[in-house]
Amino acid sequence: MTWVRIDAVLMYVSSLALGVALVACNVVRRRIPAVSARVALESSTLDKLDAQIARALQISPRVAFVELAEILDVAEQTVARRYRRMRRDGFLRVTMTADLHGTGGANWLVRVRCRPEGADAIARTIAARDDVSWVSIYGAGWEVDFNLRAPAGFETHELLHEILPRSAPVLDVAPAEIMHTFIGGAGEHQDTWSDVLTPAQTAALKATATHSVSSGAARTELDDIDRLLLDELGRDGRVPYSTLARAAGSTPGKVTRRVERLIASGVAYFHVDLATAAIGLRSTTLWLTVAPRSLASVGKALGTDTRIPFAAAVTGRANLTANVIGASAADLYSFVTEDLARVDGITGYELVPLLRRVKHAGALVHGDKLAPPQISPKRRTAAASSAL
Repeated sequence: MTWVRIDAVLMYVSSLALGVALVACNVVRRRIPAVSARVALESSTLDKLDAQIARALQISPRVAFVELAEILDVAEQTVARRYRRMRRDGFLRVTMTADLHGTGGANWLVRVRCRPEGADAIARTIAARDDVSWVSIYGAGWEVDFNLRAPAGFETHELLHEILPRSAPVLDVAPAEIMHTFIGGAGEHQDTWSDVLTPAQTAALKATATHSVSSGAARTELDDIDRLLLDELGRDGRVPYSTLARAAGSTPGKVTRRVERLIASGVAYFHVDLATAAIGLRSTTLWLTVAPRSLASVGKALGTDTRIPFAAAVTGRANLTANVIGASAADLYSFVTEDLARVDGITGYELVPLLRRVKHAGALVHGDKLAPPQISPKRRTAAASSAL
């Protein structure tokens, strides 16, 4: 991946650094063992029922408490109380996200090399933007990575062209556009607790979920009501339909059909953010250089791996990236030397360990937990929310 050298004028750099600090408050499935529920639970503060509820929401994000209680064979009040506690205490968050490819937008993964003393301020300030998600600090603090979502009709590239290059701690900026997602987004169901539910429970939950039936190739135009619903569900993916109906000036039935249409058409999908305190596992980003003829097969191989919740083909020197979840460095070593080594077509790789997460798909991070959702319903524009 080609790094673009950034030169900054020292006096201008100092003022910007101060501003940042102030604002920053056809492959066979490979034999890779799934991370067991026992390992995850031993390193977290959640018990088995909590893990079952979290896993159930990954499969069916809006399953009704009464249905979930029946599937898990516990009281409805118990399920509701456990969910609300986990959400309140910052262990999990359900949100809805628009698939930008279905609405004419673009999705970028951006790597920012910076001085370690400025990494936290840069990451926190970038994370405050509504067009940014998955903000993370990698290595020993020398790299900040984030997902820049550019909706159709909105100019968000000024972050890459003007703001970041002028920031004092920034050394280099390397953006890569996502061309194709092999796993992640609407298809993402992290298998952190894949064995806490029985096959029958999993099947019952899948029956309650709304699934996408669109290939995602056709562009869909959103109206004002769709955008309002996406906005509300972007803060709380389980907000009652009656509440959404009042906000939209409509009826629960009509709002329900709209949301189901957004999901079925592939325009939007639900995501379940899980805090580090809940998972207790480490994450590493994998950047691969793959021969063009093997790009699809390698991506599909990664997409069948239970340790990988996200894999995508991207532009740039490294043309494929993925996130690898594991319990230890030994797990990562085993993955590279035994499993990745068996995949043909890979000509180079880079592993970048996560130091700490600053923002998930829809939630900021405080320590090892998710921060409370923002109260204000107003979504800032990209330009207004920039403060680097």
